[in-house]
Amino acid sequence: MIRSRSNPQVRTIRRLRSSYGRRNADLLLLEGPHLATAAAEAGLSVRHLLVTPDFQVRHAELVDRVEHESGTRAAPIDPERLREQADADAPQGIAAIAEPPRTWKTAESTAPPLDPGLHLYADGIQDPGNLGAMARSAEAAGAASLLLSPGTTRASHPRALRASAGSLLRIQLWTDVGVDQLPPDARCLALTPDSADPESPPSVPLFSSDGEPLPFSPTDALILAVGSESRGLSAPLLDRADLLLSIPTVAAVQSLNATVAASLALFELRRLLD
Repeated sequence: MIRSRSNPQVRTIRRLRSSYGRRNADLLLLEGPHLATAAAEAGLSVRHLLVTPDFQVRHAELVDRVEHESGTRAAPIDPERLREQADADAPQGIAAIAEPPRTWKTAESTAPPLDPGLHLYADGIQDPGNLGAMARSAEAAGAASLLLSPGTTRASHPRALRASAGSLLRIQLWTDVGVDQLPPDARCLALTPDSADPESPPSVPLFSSDGEPLPFSPTDALILAVGSESRGLSAPLLDRADLLLSIPTVAAVQSLNATVAASLALFELRRLLD
């Protein structure tokens, strides 16, 4: 039973709660049964699997499955020690420490290769929960990849991983992708605030039934770019965009939460592509 704060696995959990520790260790802290299961099913290299005695008794079949699929034996940990070290406010009795997925790649000097279909570009998203939720929506909408701009919060943040419900462990991820690295032949659609806002640039309402069809086809690599709620889209991204899209709102609501807007746009674009 792991009880000591100086236990190597406990110290690793503590390090992975900080961005500095995550960068140096190049490991992920995956808290809760859903992420532990997702990590094993995705074939991640699970270094450590920690479970409380109560969780082991109540969820023996789940623990056995994660052990079998990951090839890692679960180590019992004192519940108080896990609660003390966990990033989540209410840890659920199980945590895994794993290497990042092989689908996570950093953009080099060349543009990341993008297949035809839908891709999501997160431009300066600072909230880890928003990033994780966007990844979950992107996977659900059939997006082929998620691209993160320099300055966007890291996908390795424990809160981003929890909010993604495992999607960040499965979707193709490109990090540190500058606007100048977006493939020149890809169509870039930038999601802007409500077009009724006088400070917003001219845009096409995404859900409008009037006017010409949106200028893209299923054979295009289609990038939907979404910015943060506070800063919006960066100037280089707005310059790069082939088309500015908006989701009109009514009454006093000027704009939607970035995650909600991204989700609506992703599913509408998926419908249009199909």
